[in-house]
Amino acid sequence: MKHLLSLLLILLLPLYAAAETTAGEAPVIIDRTGNLTEEYHFPEGTPILEIVFPRVYSSDCAIVRYGYDTMMIDASLASEEMQDRIRSALQSMGVTYIDVAFNSHPHDDHINGFIPVAERFPVGRLVLTFEEDYNENTIRVTDYYNAHDIPIEHVGDGDVFYMGPEEDVEIRVLQRNDSGTWEANNRSAMLHIRFGERSILFSGDVENHAQRSFGENPPEGGLKADILKYPHHGQVKLHDPFFDAIGPELVFMNGADQVMTGGKNYLDKRKTPYLIGYTGLTRLRTDGKVWVVDYMHEIYTDRNTKNPEYQ
Repeated sequence: MKHLLSLLLILLLPLYAAAETTAGEAPVIIDRTGNLTEEYHFPEGTPILEIVFPRVYSSDCAIVRYGYDTMMIDASLASEEMQDRIRSALQSMGVTYIDVAFNSHPHDDHINGFIPVAERFPVGRLVLTFEEDYNENTIRVTDYYNAHDIPIEHVGDGDVFYMGPEEDVEIRVLQRNDSGTWEANNRSAMLHIRFGERSILFSGDVENHAQRSFGENPPEGGLKADILKYPHHGQVKLHDPFFDAIGPELVFMNGADQVMTGGKNYLDKRKTPYLIGYTGLTRLRTDGKVWVVDYMHEIYTDRNTKNPEYQ
């Protein structure tokens, strides 16, 4: 009997050690998207960086909030339905003022929504990464903001700005145009956002040229991020060196289902979990140590009927 117990102990030791190691490791991301009834609460008084993705698809919008500061990254005008979903997300978050409206590049599904947003919510300033006269979209939006006395600022590669009274959240602009002739998607400004030990990379619509440039020549400080916002609505190929430099533990995708097949297959092969934006009002929160991912309760969730509150 003693020999049998010894043998069982020897066989179980590796399993116990593995379980102990796994249990002892602090998670980087806590996925709560499967728990729709129980809210996750950080300790009271904990400073939290919050990122919410409205249920837009084949277009972009993200709302970043830290304390009293709110930034919107891109805004879609793909349809009235997309505009309604952006307003629904803002209302669900209780946002009444947008400090910064940031545009990664001036395609209509990223910039034109800043006019209807500003018609409903006061905006502190518009931040551009392209020339004001780059195309009809930039001219239309800047004309509106100038007419309403909303300041316009310009940023480029390497520029850094912050959120919070103590500049707790660092936001770094990463932008390339190696040949000087790239079209707008490859010239997209990416944003690397860091709070404490945690980080996320918004990759705009960067395609092969920009991905190759960033992969072969990473910026000072690198690209490493816990979470990657998949470029160009999930419909472009990811270059291995670019993806490897980021090394994400989670990827967020917001394209239409039929255009994301290649991206999902790539992430499956890389064994990297991903979330699809239109499945819910996706929320990412971090205290600088751990990310908590869940779906917010959305005040207006009927996708096919106009919400009277927005009329």
